[in-house]
Amino acid sequence: MTSRPDHLQVLETHATYRPTGHATFPEAVELASQAIGFCRDHGIRRLLIDSTGLAGFGWPTDSDRYYMGDRLAGAARGMVTVAIVARPEFLDAERFAVLVARNRGLRGGGFATEAEAIQWLLGSETD
Repeated sequence: MTSRPDHLQVLETHATYRPTGHATFPEAVELASQAIGFCRDHGIRRLLIDSTGLAGFGWPTDSDRYYMGDRLAGAARGMVTVAIVARPEFLDAERFAVLVARNRGLRGGGFATEAEAIQWLLGSETD
């Protein structure tokens, strides 16, 4: 089983993960993957990841987005629904990473605000 990441809080209806600090894009994806793995291993079906506290990387390329979608879906193994809050300038209008992740079995979405993410996450079916 994966260990509980720093900045991960388990609530009654879902878990929240709010990493902070500097990271490269692959490091940020790995942090998210670890949080998803923890939730998967502990039967937590919904996870909100707030990535707005991370800095150190620029605009993600299409390759970055593909990697993220593939990696996060692999971590979830179809068992965790994930809502990611990102700074608006990092959200891709085409939602390429979301499409890649969904094609690999992850129910997930990217959002500019936590309110939108929570509304979607708590309204999502997990069974």
